[in-house]
Amino acid sequence: MVTLSILVILATIAIPNLSDFLVRSQRQQVASEFSTAISLARSEAVKRGTPVSLAAVVAGAEQLQGGWRIFVDPNRTGVYDSATGSITTLVAEREAFDGGEVRIGRRGSSPILNGNGALLIQFDSIGRAVDLSGGSGASGFTVSVWRSGVEKSKKAICMGWAGRVRSVDDKADNETGGCV
Repeated sequence: MVTLSILVILATIAIPNLSDFLVRSQRQQVASEFSTAISLARSEAVKRGTPVSLAAVVAGAEQLQGGWRIFVDPNRTGVYDSATGSITTLVAEREAFDGGEVRIGRRGSSPILNGNGALLIQFDSIGRAVDLSGGSGASGFTVSVWRSGVEKSKKAICMGWAGRVRSVDDKADNETGGCV
């Protein structure tokens, strides 16, 4: 009976901690994957000597959890064209995340959107983050994990004007998200 009581007490302590661990682990995995995608887009722009874009797959969405495409974008439109003979070339693609538990969105009041209204990150031929007009495209993003409609954990992904990426814990729930 004593052994059973001890097991119940340990389970009561361990189960909530395990749940928190799983949420933090998923957040870290998604943040790492997103940071890697940004770095890939930047390195492809430098390697190819031409603009490369990372754009949300879902047009009209200012979020990236619906998936993204990284593509060579010599005309700097920010829109991927899959037609044969198109000048845009697909580099990599990420499918949508499952279950609505992951959200990746732009921090700040002025997200950079392509002509379809999809969230966009673009790099010029020397690896600088730019907007469609060639101005600075430095940005902050938030990766968050939700459970049952409640945000449980978030991380800020910060991208400077030179295109370098870093991630920080997003403890400040504000427009910059820790990207200052």
